[in-house]
Amino acid sequence: MKKVILLAAFGVAGLVSAKSADVKINSNVNKSQEMKKAFDLCGVHVNFYDSEGNLTDSQWYVTDAPTLSSCQAFQSMVKWNLTRAGFSISAE
Repeated sequence: MKKVILLAAFGVAGLVSAKSADVKINSNVNKSQEMKKAFDLCGVHVNFYDSEGNLTDSQWYVTDAPTLSSCQAFQSMVKWNLTRAGFSISAE
């Protein structure tokens, strides 16, 4: 009887300490991360005045600009287009 209890105790201890049969497979999977960068809005607000200094119109020129230098280039382009159209430009 003692042998059966001892054998049962070893059996239970063996089952408790037994390793699971889970197999882990290391695979080299290249996961590419998709980067989503939000563009920053870049704009120029222009007020149009008549010859007497009265405000006649106001307009926004807006674009998406990924960098500060591209935003500054857009602003310069808007000023160049307005002077080419015959408007005089002054900063307020």
